[in-house]
Amino acid sequence: MKHFLPILLIFMVLSACETEQRGSAEQSYAGISDDSAIPLQRASASPNRGNEPIDDRKVIWTGDLDLQVKNVEESSNKIKDITKEFGGFISDMNLSNSNYEISNLITVKIENNQFQALIDAIKKEAVFIKNIGISSTDVTEEFIDIQSRLKTKKEVRERYIDILKNKTGSVKDVLEAEEAIRVITEEIEAKEGRLRYLENRVKFSTLRIRIYQEVSYEKEPAVFKKSYADKATEALGNGWSIITTFVLFLLNIWPLLFVAFGGFMFWKWRKSQSKN
Repeated sequence: MKHFLPILLIFMVLSACETEQRGSAEQSYAGISDDSAIPLQRASASPNRGNEPIDDRKVIWTGDLDLQVKNVEESSNKIKDITKEFGGFISDMNLSNSNYEISNLITVKIENNQFQALIDAIKKEAVFIKNIGISSTDVTEEFIDIQSRLKTKKEVRERYIDILKNKTGSVKDVLEAEEAIRVITEEIEAKEGRLRYLENRVKFSTLRIRIYQEVSYEKEPAVFKKSYADKATEALGNGWSIITTFVLFLLNIWPLLFVAFGGFMFWKWRKSQSKN
């Protein structure tokens, strides 16, 4: 019994120490879990920037419509009115006839935000939609590249201008700086022209519209042939024209004719003298 009590006390002390260590470990684990949960939640709540769409893309839109209409002339006028209503303009129009149809090819320039609305409005003029095609060209990369190159070239030009203002170099350096400024300025103007062209293409979409109207087949008229009397009259006119042209030619070279005649008479006189 005496030996049992010390053993019991030792067991109770060890149990208490184990319980205390377990509690502190659980608290430490709980603290780590709470702290690590916060960044995980933030990470899951933040959007994936790599997959975000680029809203300010530079895209050139082009559309093609091939529509059958009741009357080409009426539909052409209606398309003019619709285009004007949506703030666009017609840049080209080509009306043609054949044995079996009348067609009109119309090219319209329209702002991007009205592109689809214009297509929907023009489609209502069709009695049959033969084809609709829409394509796009993304020029964002070229646009950004030109802007970056422009910025760099303008900075270089400014450094050369500073050299001319301060005149820190020799005469040769000044002349080289002036030539460099001229070359860089030409390159800047070319880049700015390309940038304006892209901006205009991006701002205005192009819609090519072909409308056609089927008609009853008609044989083309025969080629006109001139009558014999017409040919004879034309021949007389051509002959008289030749005569008048020849007379004018002789009048233009009369000095040469006079000299030739004088030379001939002198040769004839010399010949008669030699015989005598």
